[in-house]
Amino acid sequence: MDVKSRREEYADVTRAAIVDAASVRFSADGYAGTSLDSIALAARVTKGAIYHHFADKAELFEAVYLLLEEQLVAKVLAGVGGIQDPWDAICIGADIFFEQCCDPGFARIALEEAPIALGWARWKAIEEQYFLGLVKAALLALAEAGAIEIPDDGNLIARMLLSAMDEAGLAVAGSVHPQVERQRAGELTKRLMSGLRP
Repeated sequence: MDVKSRREEYADVTRAAIVDAASVRFSADGYAGTSLDSIALAARVTKGAIYHHFADKAELFEAVYLLLEEQLVAKVLAGVGGIQDPWDAICIGADIFFEQCCDPGFARIALEEAPIALGWARWKAIEEQYFLGLVKAALLALAEAGAIEIPDDGNLIARMLLSAMDEAGLAVAGSVHPQVERQRAGELTKRLMSGLRP
């Protein structure tokens, strides 16, 4: 059995505190407006402690973004767990994503700041690492159930649907009535998917 030393446990707690504080600061002030000094103050650690765990602000931001993506995937999987109908599963999964887009902190970090802070290529690679497989699996399940037809292995249509949901997520996040826009986005996603029916 692998037992962590007290020093390793303390390091894990410190790292988690830094990431939590950074999430709050990036959400409030954006990437450019957040300093490592402000994060250190919020986490109640020294700036040296931040550099012990992260090479720079960009690496810390990526850790925050990865945590948000992991949490979102966990919510989607929990939300669709046990649902037998693949059509219901993909619609519920999309709604969970749009619901997250109503959260100002998630929207600012994951949708607005991440492409700028990480660069478009790195942001897209991370998003695809977490969500492209989920979307593709959902589409293949629909195809296997005979609910839709996809022309190839599902990769292209999965990328197109993921990009459409990103844009819809931005619209939800930027709306003065995000819950209303969330409902509209969900309905439009269903209509897009209906175009793949046999």
